[in-house]
Amino acid sequence: MGLRGRFRAFVDSIIPPQERSPNPLIYRTAFLRIALLTVLSFIGSIAALMYSIMDFSENDFAVALSELLVGILLFLTPFIARKYKNIDALATLAILLFGSVFIVAIFDELPEDKSSFVWLSVVPALSFVLKGRRGIYWSAGYLLVHFIFVLIAGKLWTESLLDAYLSYSLVTVIFYFYAWMSERYREVWERIARTDNLTGILNRIAFEEILSREVENARKNGEPLSLVIFDIDNFKQINDTYGHPFGDRVIKKVASIALENLGEADIIARWGGEEFIILMPGKNLRRAVAISDKIRRKIQSYRFKDELMVTASFGVAQLTRDDDVPRLVLRADKALYQAKREGKNKVRSFMERIDLK
Repeated sequence: MGLRGRFRAFVDSIIPPQERSPNPLIYRTAFLRIALLTVLSFIGSIAALMYSIMDFSENDFAVALSELLVGILLFLTPFIARKYKNIDALATLAILLFGSVFIVAIFDELPEDKSSFVWLSVVPALSFVLKGRRGIYWSAGYLLVHFIFVLIAGKLWTESLLDAYLSYSLVTVIFYFYAWMSERYREVWERIARTDNLTGILNRIAFEEILSREVENARKNGEPLSLVIFDIDNFKQINDTYGHPFGDRVIKKVASIALENLGEADIIARWGGEEFIILMPGKNLRRAVAISDKIRRKIQSYRFKDELMVTASFGVAQLTRDDDVPRLVLRADKALYQAKREGKNKVRSFMERIDLK
């Protein structure tokens, strides 16, 4: 494994469980954000170390020690984040450490060197990149703290300070709109990544992520949870007779009917082709079967062109103590197979234990 591979593995190890996703688009968004945090921490630690060496050579030991401490902390922040899986804390620490460098510069460099005013604008850029739109609070707060320290130090140069603060304000405005657009586009990307293009309901990848979480919650809280898998009967014949565009229309309508007859907590997704899956947190097998049969009857009563009647078959399973996600899905699928074998347009449940070995 080369350097690039090691870095990718290191960044991946930092990603907290709540930001992990089987969806590649969502995962990549989290990966790039954390990679940026990691790179900034390492670059900042190197820069702080270089300044520390320079100040040591100039016998400015107090400033050099503070810069050395900042460098060490910046270097350690990714490792701390990897241990505690807290990326927001990593971002906060990085901003505070970078900001402290520029506060130190007020006492150390002014008035001979006004370069700290130039580097000041790095803080709002970091704040918005690392915190999103919340960076506006960090940016405004840091500007106030900086000004207070300038007053305390008694090093107020009106023209230089005004130029620096105008630059700071401009960078803040630009990056605020950057953060706002990034968050809006990220919401769109995540919605596209999680949604089935044809029906508008969740896709399989997004559903599997939710299913794993809900199964864990149901087991932990001791609450019932049921899973329903259903598909449209004789769908290949519908496609062959009426064409694929009409088949798409049937899929969309069936998804719409199912969605209209589910509770707020129920979650439906397109499982693949003409097959759908429904998660019913808090509902036992009897209740899940009743809801499934209601959906089945609604689908059967709807008429497409030429008075075409479409039916669907349902398989239902309730989570048991021995179940994990694959077993629960397999039991619902077995129930669906039973409904198909008994003549279709039926709801069947499966209660037997399944061994995956």
